[in-house]
Amino acid sequence: MFTVFSLCLLLAFSITTNNVLSAQTSSPPSSTTKNQSQTMSDHVYTTQRKDNSLYDLQQNVTLPAGKDMTYVDVTRDGKIVAATSSVDNQTFVFNGTNGKLVGKIKVGDIPKGVKITPDKKYAFVANELPGSISIISLGDLKVIKEVKVGPMPHNIVFSPDGSKAYVTIQGGDKVVIMDTDTFEKKGEIQDSKGPHNLDITNDGKLLFVANAASSDVAVINATSLQTLKKIPLSLGHHGIDVSPDDKRVYVSGIGSDKVSVIDVGKLDLLKQITVGKGPHGIRASSDGKFLFVDVSSANKVVVIDANSIEIIKQIPTGNTPFWLAVPGNH
Repeated sequence: MFTVFSLCLLLAFSITTNNVLSAQTSSPPSSTTKNQSQTMSDHVYTTQRKDNSLYDLQQNVTLPAGKDMTYVDVTRDGKIVAATSSVDNQTFVFNGTNGKLVGKIKVGDIPKGVKITPDKKYAFVANELPGSISIISLGDLKVIKEVKVGPMPHNIVFSPDGSKAYVTIQGGDKVVIMDTDTFEKKGEIQDSKGPHNLDITNDGKLLFVANAASSDVAVINATSLQTLKKIPLSLGHHGIDVSPDDKRVYVSGIGSDKVSVIDVGKLDLLKQITVGKGPHGIRASSDGKFLFVDVSSANKVVVIDANSIEIIKQIPTGNTPFWLAVPGNH
């Protein structure tokens, strides 16, 4: 059911065929920082909502895609990139080696989160309106199953061994657990209001869930499924990323101008840093040395030194950069 809460989510986000095709490329604004590769050993992809595209910051290349590109994911080896169009109701799949578009797959209405399984066989897509997960076979670029999971699913993360998928259910204030072999629901975790984005430690022990309506992060024991703590944050829908060494959790708040840094050992807020209005997408580099933040309202990506937690670079992008993906940080 479409509720007032779901309307608020949509308003907050509006800040502002299977044919093999070659992606046309174009450069972002001429003011883009030169020598970006000095802080980027990885490709860094961001969706650009109002430009209907993806932007590869390392290569300084824009990949045209569908209308209102929201979420993006990339395999650890960087060879497959998948991104969702929330207007076209499609998932776009690119060859991460050469930037070519290899397929457009029809999914459910208002797709948001997309996540590629660790074995690279499937992409899971969260469809908000029908309350389902579309499971795409990346071998033949077809939806092989659609699973009902609950009202307004938003994003997905996999356990490190790939056996389980955790799905945030915004309209049900819970996280659903799916079996990735049978593609069936196998459990659920009650959560705070409006669970939005989530991530898991690399050892698979702790699940961190950013809750949009209660503006906190729930820390959940992935074995007992018990909530250990709720950590208050800045306002807004939140992007979230666990650092590669499992020592920190980085959380953005699109309704504010801050990025919050959580100490995993203490399960407490370590620091907040002001980055500009509307931070959302957030990802660490694969070596953990840098943090990239989409500042959606300012049309830029901020680069933060993860050691000092200070801004070291600001990279202009196209219109409304929204979500980030980095190979090696899955």
